[in-house]
Amino acid sequence: MISSVYSYYLSQYGNKVHSKHESHTRTQLKNMSGKMMKINSQTPAYKLDISTDAQKYAIDLKENARELIIIANDLTDSDNGTILYKKAAQSSNPAAVEATYIGSSETTSTDSFDIQVSQLAANQINTGNFLQPSSKHISPGTYSFDLNINNLTYEFEFEVDAQEDTSDIQNKIARLINRSNIGLTAQVLDDSLGNTALSVASDTTGLTNGGKPVIFSIQANTDNYTAYDAENETADNSRTLINTLGLNRVTQYPANALFTINGAERFATSNDISINKEFALSFNQTTTKPVTIQLQADKDSIADSIGELVTGYNQLLSVPNNSANDKFAGNAKLRNEFISLAHAYRSQLQSTGLEMNDNGQIQVNADTIAKAADEGTLSEVFSNLSDFKSALQNKAEDIAFNPMNYVNNKIIAYKNPTRVVNDPYNLSAYTGMMFNGYI
Repeated sequence: MISSVYSYYLSQYGNKVHSKHESHTRTQLKNMSGKMMKINSQTPAYKLDISTDAQKYAIDLKENARELIIIANDLTDSDNGTILYKKAAQSSNPAAVEATYIGSSETTSTDSFDIQVSQLAANQINTGNFLQPSSKHISPGTYSFDLNINNLTYEFEFEVDAQEDTSDIQNKIARLINRSNIGLTAQVLDDSLGNTALSVASDTTGLTNGGKPVIFSIQANTDNYTAYDAENETADNSRTLINTLGLNRVTQYPANALFTINGAERFATSNDISINKEFALSFNQTTTKPVTIQLQADKDSIADSIGELVTGYNQLLSVPNNSANDKFAGNAKLRNEFISLAHAYRSQLQSTGLEMNDNGQIQVNADTIAKAADEGTLSEVFSNLSDFKSALQNKAEDIAFNPMNYVNNKIIAYKNPTRVVNDPYNLSAYTGMMFNGYI
C-alpha cells in the first residue's frame, strides 16, 4: 500500500517546481506547528481510513490546495494583504530571446531594455573519425585513456576481445562516459555512407575562467609510465586507440554568449541569464536588430492573473467534483463548501467577468475583461476579487492542513470539553505528507 501511494505521489506531483513561497522562516514553521496543535486539540479521536484510494484522495486534495495557496500568495501584497496582479515579461522577439519576470510583483527597478545577441554560448564537441562499423582497427587487448575536465583527470580502462568490431568499441566507450556522470554526453553518429564515429559533447557551455580554449580533453594514458616503459603494450594501445578513433579531435570549441544591453557589451557562459534578478532570459537565436524586453501591459497581466486564480480554483474543485470520490463521506460536504463560497461572491465574480456553472466551476468571460480594459476600469475590476481570493486562500489552507478530514473517518471518542489537551500525534498518519513541502 505504501509503495503504491508513494509511486502515485511521485508520478503526479513529484516533478513540480517549488515556489519561493514554499521556503519558510522559523517563525512561520512555528505558526504552522501551533495551528496543527490547535486542530488536534479540538479534533475527536478518529479511526482513519487508510485505504489506498483514501490516501490518493488526500494527496490530490493536499497538492491542489497547496497549488492554489501558492497562486494566491503570488497575487497578494505582502504589506497589506490586498490582491496584487502578477507582473509578466514580454519579448518583442520571443523566438530569439525568451523572457520571464522573476522579480517581485510589488516593486521593480527595470521597466524595459533592449538586448541584441551577436553570438550564442556553445558547448565543446569532439567528433572522432568516421570508420566502417564492421571493421576491426582495434586489436584485442587492454585499452585506457585519460579524460580531463574541471581540473580533474578520470582514467577509463576496458578490454577489447576478438569478436568486437569498431562499432562495438565506440558504443562501449560511449556507455563508459555516460555512466560516469562527469558532465559529458557521448553518442555514436552515422554519416551518409554508413560509417560511424564517436561524439563526445560537454553539458556546459562557455569558456572557463582560466581562459582555457577547451572544457575537456581526451589523451593517451602514458603519464604513469617511465621513458623505458612508455613503449610497453598498454601505452601503445592507448595511443593507438586515441589516434584510430580520433577521440581528441575538437570539432566545436566552447564559446561565450555575446550580447549588448542598451548598447553596453556583455558576455555570459550560458544562454540562460538573469538581469537585475528581475528578468530571466533564454537566448535561442542571434538577432539582427535589438529585442525589446518590457513588463507586460497592466491589462494583460491582470487578465492573466485572473485566469491563473480561476485555474487554481477549478483544479482544486475538480477533486470533489470527481464522482469516483463520492464514496468518501466528506466529499459532498467539501463540494458544497466551495459552491457556497463562490455563491457568496457571485456579484463580485460577475462584475469581473467570471461566470459560475452548476458544478461550481468558474469560467472567464474574455469579453467582459476586454470591455473593462477599454473603459480603463480593469484595475478596479481586479481589486473586486480581493475578498474572494482571501476566502479561497483560507479554505485552501484548511484543506492542506488536514485533507484527511474529508475521508471516511469513524469517531472513536470525543475530546473532554472541560479539559482540552493538545495531541500532536493524533494526525501523525498525515503529518509527514503535510510537511514534505515545507522542510
